[in-house]
Amino acid sequence: MKSHIYIIILLLIVPVQASLFNPLSFAGVKPDLALAVLYIIGLLTGPVEAALAGIGIGLVQDISSASLIGLNAFTRGLIGLCAGLLGRRVLDISSPSNLIFLIAFSLAEGLFIMLFIQVFYGSVPIVNMFFTSILPNALYTGVLGILLLRFINSRRALNMLKRHALQKEL
Repeated sequence: MKSHIYIIILLLIVPVQASLFNPLSFAGVKPDLALAVLYIIGLLTGPVEAALAGIGIGLVQDISSASLIGLNAFTRGLIGLCAGLLGRRVLDISSPSNLIFLIAFSLAEGLFIMLFIQVFYGSVPIVNMFFTSILPNALYTGVLGILLLRFINSRRALNMLKRHALQKEL
């Protein structure tokens, strides 16, 4: 992707998530815009670029939420790497199975963070948390990601995001 697009994403991901998507919460569950955007970056670019974007987005989220620095960066970097590998070898942007993979990545990240909290901080209601928070969040994020993919799949938006070197290859 073009470098100025990354700068815009890093500067606006937290404010857009807080101002536009927090009011869309349904029973306390909000979609994760950053994860959906990172998955799309992985599909459009390669694994290395998506992993670096994931680390950057995760660090911005860690700093803005005053949480453990590096936890989101680590999980988002892994998700970017996996999404980049899927985009390079398996999926294209219009594949209907993107919903399943996006939900799976969101579930994996939620479970990893929940287990991390369990190990380092103690008693966490794992089953309750999974069914009341992690699973609904993953489903909501999957739907948001599919809607974003449908929007980006239009030829004009896709050309705007890609670098000229990538456009020649495709």
